[in-house]
Amino acid sequence: MLLALAAIGLGQSGRAAAQGAASTPVSVSQLNCAQANAMLVAQAEGHPPDAAFLRPQSRSDADAALRILTYSAIGSPKCPADFGVRALLKWYLSTTDWVPKDAPGQRPGIPWNLDAIYDLATAGKAGGPSAAVAATIATKYLLADVPPLPFAVREVGPALLDAFAEPAPLLSDSIRQFQRGRLASWLWKPQLADTAFAAYAAAGGGRDRAAMELARVRLALNTPGADSLYYQAARSADTAVARELRHDIAWIADSSELAGFDSTTPATREAWLRDFWEQRDVEALRPHGARLAEHYRRVGFAKEHFRILVMDRKYELNELWVNRLAPFDDRGLIYIRHGEPDDTAAAVRAGACPNVSWLYRRPEGNLVFHFVARENPNDWRLVETLANVSGEAGATTRVRRSGTTRSCPVIDDLIQSRAALDPIYAKLVASPTYQNWERELTWTTRSRKVGTTTDSDPLRFANQIDAAWRTYALLGDAPGQGRVLVVSSLPSSALSPIVDNPPGYGFQLHFVAASGDTVIESDSTRRFRVQRELEPGQMLTFTTELPLRSGSWNFGSVLRQPIDSAGQFFRTPSLQVPDPGSSSLQMSDIVLGVEAGGQQWQAPDGPYMLSPTGTYTRGDPVDIYYELSGARPGETLKTDVTFARAEGGDQTTLSFREQAGAAVTRIRRAMATDRLKEGRYTLRVMVRSEDGERTATRETTIYVVKPAS
Repeated sequence: MLLALAAIGLGQSGRAAAQGAASTPVSVSQLNCAQANAMLVAQAEGHPPDAAFLRPQSRSDADAALRILTYSAIGSPKCPADFGVRALLKWYLSTTDWVPKDAPGQRPGIPWNLDAIYDLATAGKAGGPSAAVAATIATKYLLADVPPLPFAVREVGPALLDAFAEPAPLLSDSIRQFQRGRLASWLWKPQLADTAFAAYAAAGGGRDRAAMELARVRLALNTPGADSLYYQAARSADTAVARELRHDIAWIADSSELAGFDSTTPATREAWLRDFWEQRDVEALRPHGARLAEHYRRVGFAKEHFRILVMDRKYELNELWVNRLAPFDDRGLIYIRHGEPDDTAAAVRAGACPNVSWLYRRPEGNLVFHFVARENPNDWRLVETLANVSGEAGATTRVRRSGTTRSCPVIDDLIQSRAALDPIYAKLVASPTYQNWERELTWTTRSRKVGTTTDSDPLRFANQIDAAWRTYALLGDAPGQGRVLVVSSLPSSALSPIVDNPPGYGFQLHFVAASGDTVIESDSTRRFRVQRELEPGQMLTFTTELPLRSGSWNFGSVLRQPIDSAGQFFRTPSLQVPDPGSSSLQMSDIVLGVEAGGQQWQAPDGPYMLSPTGTYTRGDPVDIYYELSGARPGETLKTDVTFARAEGGDQTTLSFREQAGAAVTRIRRAMATDRLKEGRYTLRVMVRSEDGERTATRETTIYVVKPAS
């Protein structure tokens, strides 16, 4: 009956019959091919078959069962399903202390669990109704929570993916497609994984599980709508889905963030995750959803390039960074946190251990990481200094070796290979002193602390515009309201015309302001036409004014020139927007201006010529504009304007008295620079009330340069 059903293709009734056969005790000597297929289906669907020979009580019984299954599998007619059943037996034998020997169906020196995978792969390659079933079982074995055989996934995975394409009328399609998608994702074949998980959902698979798996793949591919699937999964009451979401953020989240995730419920998890990712978008001045997609792209890249294929990783007591169960080497873990390095360097020499250094350029201080693969060319470790690449100590007391198996041959020109990476290595080439090694150690130690505990996604542009930016916080027209004036100046050398006749330039602007839980974003496109193309040395300057409520803001601006992928970003980490409704003295930022040649801004009290750079030729006046509120109409205010030179400590203060006007007093002054030396100055304006009890102070930076000869 079973043979006949297998020949015509099995529907639901056939599947029930097969499951019944699988649950009926059968001896190995009586096993036929239809029963073997049914056993594999039952195992794949989570119903291990009830067969005593699959759990032998003695070694002789195990040897006999392996011999019989082997002859049955290769006999006439051949039954590939018997290879699969033999794999089930070997998987059980991996829990015993029996070792494979030279006997039919056994491979001496090959562990039972690995040999079981090879048997399932053999069944898959043979094709037929057992192929996809065997691939399903193999994938379940291989992709346990902590894969015990990652190298085997890489070795047999492609063949298993081919086997999944075979028809499997006995097997639930949702189970088959789910495991197919998991394997494709592990091997990082994202399009195939997408197809499989979509088929899993169509076959009645778990809705939230399908949403999460599809989101992982589609976010990495930057597919529209992937974020909606991600947040659908976040609302799931399925604890397994929540566990997977936590696993994904654990690559970058700190302990307090993980504790925050653990305190969420299905009703609050979506909002928590949105905040988790959007905070990173704001920090990087990126649009909503960018960091989420970038995270999964990085994870996919790590799957493809930084897999650890041998578990368990062995560590010494003095290792810097212990990631015993991580599926990626240390390069992959840094890559997931910080993305593509800005520069790399390596010393490829015969007999030398594989090594590479990564550099990340950061405004707050560059990061550098040195990696080396010693015993295993697949296991790259983060080391403390460049000297450790060859197992030497450099400026540290950690000698990176404890015997011949852990040492690497000394690379004579190791330091020279990094000379272009950073000036410290150029210094070490010329003078490899202990003091210079200490300087390098200070840098690499900071890099390691920052790099292994934070994550980043800074904006990068193919071409830097090198614009000059100034941001001014001004008073608004109503209590609690202010505004921000952004002055952007771009050198002609960085501009690419978008219109030929007359010439023109186009830009995309993105502004982000964050204060506490409040985030405000604004996008605009600006186009400018000029009478003729700008000449070398000229600058294009324009202004943007934005409303912003009073308070302290982290403010950032991004400017892009789409025609040549050029751009730049600018940050004002603490922008203090004054409140015109406050009873205390409130003062705007000091807006710098020039008598001629600047950019005209329509200030509330009339046109004002802005200085785009804050640079003045000695002898030319410094124009300043600022706004005051909180003074009583007619009240006398005392103002001190101070120029403090950064070099040399020279300081000049000018004092003024004036009467406050209406609710907002707008003041303009021209300050002489005849007696100032060349250099950088802090320009400070302090306003005091008549009784001296209320004050307001703002300061800015200007540059005084020598007149042209």
